[in-house]
Amino acid sequence: MAGSDSGNAMTEIALALAMAFFAIMILTMVSMGGQGGQPKGSAAAKTMSDPMRLAAPADQKAAAEDAEESQQDTRVVQPRQLIIFSSGRFLDDKLQTFNPADMTAMTRPVLAVSPDLSLAEVMAAKNRLALPNVTVTILNRHWLDAIKEHEK
Repeated sequence: MAGSDSGNAMTEIALALAMAFFAIMILTMVSMGGQGGQPKGSAAAKTMSDPMRLAAPADQKAAAEDAEESQQDTRVVQPRQLIIFSSGRFLDDKLQTFNPADMTAMTRPVLAVSPDLSLAEVMAAKNRLALPNVTVTILNRHWLDAIKEHEK
């Protein structure tokens, strides 16, 4: 008789665990259900009002992605918003020493740094500027070449 009691306890524990997992599964399904209060007609009307978009062929997609990447690589920054950090000093868009008085007119300043700088050096340069919202980016090859020419 003693042996049959331990089997019942294990069965009850297994049943309790199964019920707990089932309850968690139901709660998960309900929470992932989405917008249940929406009338069926409005979803159909929304689908009908939105034009269907067809996927572009693979070769057109690749060309579009290449064009998009090249646009992202050469984002245009307004000249008066650009601050270049090179060789421990700040320069303007004409590669002249940056005038700190120009910072007051900047609405969206961009700090351009060499890709060779460490994160600590970039953060130190950013902290030296008294601007709240500075976007940091790296200089492209054209700017790096121009800075080298200017330093000669």
